[in-house]
Parts: sequence; structure tokens; C-alpha cells
Amino acid sequence: MLQNEAGASAVPVPPGTADPVAVTDAVPAGAVPAGAVPAGAVPAGAGRAWLQALSADDRAALGLWAAAHLALLALAWASAWAFRPTDAHAPLTGAFEHWDAILLHNIAQYGYFGPHTVANNTAFFPGYPVALAAGHLVLRNWVLSELVVSGVAGCFAMVALARLAGGSRVPGSRAVLYLLTTPAAIFLMVGYAEALFLALAIPAWHAAARGRWWRAALLAGLAGLVRPDALFLIPALAIMALTGYRGPGAWPTAAATVAGRLANAAKACCALAGPAAYELYLWVHTGNVLAWSAALRKGWDLHLSTPFQDLRTTWWAAFRHAFSASTAFEFQLEFGAIAVIAAATLAFACWRRWPQAAFCGLALIALGTSTWVETAPRTLLVLFPVWIGLAALEASRPWLRYAYFGVSAPLAVVLAMLFLSGQWAG
Repeated sequence: MLQNEAGASAVPVPPGTADPVAVTDAVPAGAVPAGAVPAGAVPAGAGRAWLQALSADDRAALGLWAAAHLALLALAWASAWAFRPTDAHAPLTGAFEHWDAILLHNIAQYGYFGPHTVANNTAFFPGYPVALAAGHLVLRNWVLSELVVSGVAGCFAMVALARLAGGSRVPGSRAVLYLLTTPAAIFLMVGYAEALFLALAIPAWHAAARGRWWRAALLAGLAGLVRPDALFLIPALAIMALTGYRGPGAWPTAAATVAGRLANAAKACCALAGPAAYELYLWVHTGNVLAWSAALRKGWDLHLSTPFQDLRTTWWAAFRHAFSASTAFEFQLEFGAIAVIAAATLAFACWRRWPQAAFCGLALIALGTSTWVETAPRTLLVLFPVWIGLAALEASRPWLRYAYFGVSAPLAVVLAMLFLSGQWAG
């Protein structure tokens, strides 16, 4: 959903520092090029060939992803005891499935229009429930399927992010580290759709930057079946085609003619077929061309509003004691996340990184024109140019890492505990 599903940012780097969206094709020192076998070594099958295809930075990204899951298990165990009202036994798996994870599970199990379907579940896009249902065919346990689907998708997403962010001066795994310590990082590892979206969206951006527009459109279209954040991503890819922005010299040059750039932008816009297909499906089954937005309104009271009214309502929810302390705290975080997205949008625009500015700016508009600001910390997760920019900035400003980790890491622990104990929806 645009808000319920719908994304601090770093200021893009000045000339002379590592580019926020750069990817190098060079193999890091000590890494084995893809497909190469060291002299004297005997190939040991597909497993070893796959490992050899990963650079040191790729392996570092996967190591960080594994470490994040170890932290998740530790926090789940701690929250299971710290927030348990009695000393009675309770299964640990119950900590992982709350709020939207339950609703996505319901779609995967019963579909959108079955007799056991939760009302207004059409607000969620079908990509993740389809992947979850496929995982359940093998694993036969819903919570385990949720963890495995997000875990496998996250492996692809982390490696893709490391490769997109990697440069001669900045390890790409640094962007992965910043992503995994953002306050809402818990939603990458449980039964939510963010990890699967990133596993498609980041390679789509990478393909577009390398001039592979049909591949980019296919991946972005699939991302558009997972989360509506693709409606921010696809225009950014079209702007990338029109402006010709590629990053440093490692990228192919843009189309030389206006017609060529328009053709590439049209290819990127073909990705809109993904979310359009879901809208068509809802129209056929409900007879309402606005069925998705109607589900948002009925289920979560989300509808178009002015930015002033949006911020005013969010302030009321955060500071006027209208909700419980944990819910008010969540709304207070919304202000922080929306400020970060706004700063990122302005920064990318100042440095003429128009695709990144469009990606962040469209997310900002969506968050700022609803009933209230909701899910901004989760939206920040999928705005991957922010983490690439932060990693690039940190290369020349080391103090940024201490400021970031000093604020973000403790919040990530607190919010993970709140979610695992069922007190925070995200």
C-alpha cells in the first residue's frame, strides 16, 4: 500500500569523492574474478564456482546479513521473556508474525477473495504472498516460510546493494551495514515484503545504469507486484533515461540522441504494467476501478490530504497522548524519518542526481499527502540511494559513521523489541 506498505539520508557527495550511486566493474584486491579458478586448483562443482563468483565485498555483505539474523534471534529470545506476562511456555516463532505479516500470511493461504480472507487485504500487493505460498509448498510451516523467503531475498538484495554502492574508495558492504542498522531494519528479516522488493528494485536500477533497459523494466515491473514503492522507482528510471545520468566513467554513455533517450524512457515506463496488472485484477473482481485505494481508506483510514493536515494529524498522534506510549513513539519516529527523506531529496536535487531525487521526492509526496504520516521508517528502508549516498559521504567524513550508529543502532534494537513483542506495526 502506498503508505501502509509504501521510505537518513546522506547528502550526495561532492565532486572528487566516491559517487553515491557508483558501481565499479573492477575486481577488489584479493578477490577471484567470476568464473576464474586459481592456478593449480581443481574445480569442485557448482558450489565452489558460485563462491568464486562472489567478490570479497559480496561475501562481506552476506556476512553482515547473517550477523543481522543472529541479532534477530537474540532479540526474539530476549523479547519473548522480557515481555511475557507469565512464566508459561510460549513458542519463540510467535515473536516473528505480527500485524502486516499476519495479513500477508492470510493472503498467501486464502487468497484475496476467499471465505477466510481478512477484509481489505487487497491493500497489499500480491508479489510477496505468491512467494510465501511457494515457499510453504516446500517448508510446510508458515512462519518458517516467511523467514526463509525474506532471508533468501535479502541475500540477493544485500549483494546487489554492495555491487551498486561499490567503488574504488568505498566498500559496497558499507552501504549494507548502514541499511541493516537503520531503525526499521527488523522488517527486512520477518514476514514483510521489503526484502523481496529490494531484491528486484536494486538490480533494476543497476541494469538501467548499465543501459540494459528491457531488463530494468522487467525487474521494476516485478517489483511493482511486490510493493507500490515501484511507483516511485519507475519514474526515477525514466528520468535516468532522459537525463543520461550514469555515474562515473565505468558506466556506458547515455543515448546520444533525444529519440534514443525517449525510447529508453519508454522502455522503463513499460514496468508500469506490473502494478497496472494488479489494479486490473482488482477491477475485474470487484467492479471498482479504485478498489486498492478503497481498501486503504476502509482498512487504515488512509486517503488524500493536504501536507498541512497530514503533519497536523501526525503531531496530534505523536504528542497529544491520543494513543499508548509505544504507538505515540512510533508516530514521533515518523517525523524523524520524513525529515530524513526530505533532506535526501533536497540534497540529491542540489547535486543534480535527478533519478535519486525523484525516487526520494515521490516517496516524500506520497507520505506527506495522506491522512497522516505512516510507515515512513519502512519507506526509508527501500530508498536504497540514501544508504549508498551515506556510505559515499562517510568515506570523506568519518565522523558521520559515529553519529549515525550512535542514533540509529539503539533505535533499531528498541524497535525490533517492540515489534517482536507485538507492540509496533511499522
